[in-house]
Amino acid sequence: MSCVKTMATVIERPGEAAFREVTLTPKREDTVVCKTLMSAISTGTDMKTYHGMQHPEQCWYPLVPGYENIGVILEEGSYAPGLKKGDRVMINECRTYMDVCAAWGGGTQIVHKDSANAGGAGDPLCKIPDNVTDEQAVLAYLFCVSLKGVQRLGLTEDFAGTVLVFGAGMNGIGAAQIIKIKAPKATVIIAEPHPYRQEIARHYADHVITPDAAGIKKLEELTNGKKADKIIECSGNPAVPGILYQFIKDGGWKDDDEPGYIHLNGDYPEKLLFDHYHRWFVKNVNMSMTCAMKWSGKPQILQWISEGRINTSHLPCETWAAGKAKEAFAYQSDKGMDCFKILFDWRDL
Repeated sequence: MSCVKTMATVIERPGEAAFREVTLTPKREDTVVCKTLMSAISTGTDMKTYHGMQHPEQCWYPLVPGYENIGVILEEGSYAPGLKKGDRVMINECRTYMDVCAAWGGGTQIVHKDSANAGGAGDPLCKIPDNVTDEQAVLAYLFCVSLKGVQRLGLTEDFAGTVLVFGAGMNGIGAAQIIKIKAPKATVIIAEPHPYRQEIARHYADHVITPDAAGIKKLEELTNGKKADKIIECSGNPAVPGILYQFIKDGGWKDDDEPGYIHLNGDYPEKLLFDHYHRWFVKNVNMSMTCAMKWSGKPQILQWISEGRINTSHLPCETWAAGKAKEAFAYQSDKGMDCFKILFDWRDL
């Protein structure tokens, strides 16, 4: 079968991005052919890849980064039953190319999506509601990551305790909103060290604190000394999980006393080092971890965006032409936490 080449965002080596051709895997019987409309830079995973912080068993260079991409179906295939040519869809991961690595492969103009190259257990295409814009839809992937983490917290509609969200990036902002959907009576507090992101967080949380001694004091004031009932860590900062005992409640020592719960929902580039055991065991917490999207959650996230229950209007996204990948990655690297999100526009190519 003849090979198909397409333009792509490529990280050639740590610290150097490019926009150039790559070769797609040949079409199979189940292949759906899509054209990308918009993609994005993940300030967590993609910048970790750009800075050479991925472990070599995960990926190598050159590679196509990304997993936040939406587009339109050009050719139908059995991998996406029920979807038709012309449908706008979440595309997302494409893990295999002929001449480059994928990490996680969501940055090409043309995409061959099938069961041989989709991520993990099968990353499905998902139709985008008509009233959801391209700019909104491209953000939905990371909210699916938030959804998987929030579900581990075991929230109910009647839960009226305090949930502390660490980090005001896409993952944390998504978590804060989903917590409010699932537990409307909950008090949501976001812990964020960066002033720029604190201002963003104020649109999505009941309170915003700093993750330091002053923040702990404020947390105690807000909870009458109890601290958080549950924590979801979304910053991806490997220094954070080991000190979370300072923010979680005591409890769980009696049968009718629910212990605190901590969920780690970040992509951590280094080892997680926990503070001395005696500071942890007295907290008696339950802990879990994930850092993956909930693939079956795509329709739910898109529905919540469509209904306005997930609000993206306060997220300061910068839109760059897809061909400016080299400059955009360098800009994001230089700005760091002061650049919230870069979207790539492929629609004029």
